[in-house]
Amino acid sequence: MNLTIRRTTISFSAILPYRAGRRVPMRRSHVLCALAIFGLLLPSPFAAADETAEALKQRIVAGARTVTPNDYAFTRTARNETRDDSKTEKRVVVERYDPTKPADDRWTLVSINGQPPSADEQSSFRKNLPNRRVANYGRIAEYFTMPATMAAESQGRKVLKFEKVPKGSVVVNDADVSANAIGEATVNETGETPFVEQMRFTTTKPTRVKLVAVIQRMEVTTRYRMMPNGKPVPVEQVSEMTGSMMGKQGRINTAVTYSDHRAVR
Repeated sequence: MNLTIRRTTISFSAILPYRAGRRVPMRRSHVLCALAIFGLLLPSPFAAADETAEALKQRIVAGARTVTPNDYAFTRTARNETRDDSKTEKRVVVERYDPTKPADDRWTLVSINGQPPSADEQSSFRKNLPNRRVANYGRIAEYFTMPATMAAESQGRKVLKFEKVPKGSVVVNDADVSANAIGEATVNETGETPFVEQMRFTTTKPTRVKLVAVIQRMEVTTRYRMMPNGKPVPVEQVSEMTGSMMGKQGRINTAVTYSDHRAVR
C-alpha cells in the first residue's frame, strides 16, 4: 500500500517484516510506527496557528500605525479610589486634550472632585505634563512587537496572547513593571480592518517599586471603539492594583473614560 504526500512516497511494506517470502500481517506496533512517520511529514497544527497569529498581528499593526496622538481631541475623566487598612479616599479628575493647540496648552485641567482646580493643583498639573503620554490606539503597534499565540474567545472573537510585553507597556508612577507582565488582545474582525477591541495587561508576580512599595498584583484593561473615519480610539481604561507601601496594605481602583472625541485631522 502506497501513500503519497507532497511528492513523497511512503511504502508501508518497507517497515513490515517478511517471513519466508511473504509479508507478515501488520501488528499494532507496526501501525504505530507507520503513524509516527506519517505525523512527521504533516505540518504541525501549532505552527499553522502561530503563522495565523503573526499574520493577524501584522494586519493590526498596519492599522495602528496610521493612528497618532494628534488625531483626536477628547475629554478624560479619571475616577480613583484608594483603600488601606484605615480609610478610603476617592478622587475624580476631569481633563481635556486638544492637539490643535500649542504644545504647552494641549492639556487643560477642568476640575477635581467637581470643583475648579486651585492654583497649587494647576501648578502640580503643569509640572507633570512633560512626561505625560497621550492615550491613543497607535500604541498597539508598540505592544505588538512581541511574539503571540492565538486562541478563540467564547463570543467568537480571536484573542492574541503575549507571554512577554515590551518595555513601557505597564508603567506605575514612572516605574516600569512590564518585565513582570503578560498581555492579551481581543480582536474585532467585523469590519474591513481588524482592530483591537480590548487590551489587557496582568502582572505575573510581586514587583518592588522604588524600594518602599510592592505591587502584589495589577491588571489594566483598555477598551477601544472604531470611529467613522476608520481610526479606533480608547473609550475606557480600568485598572486594579493591590500591594503595600512601607508595610501598609492597600488597593487602588481606577476607571478612566474618554469621551467627546473630535477628529481634528
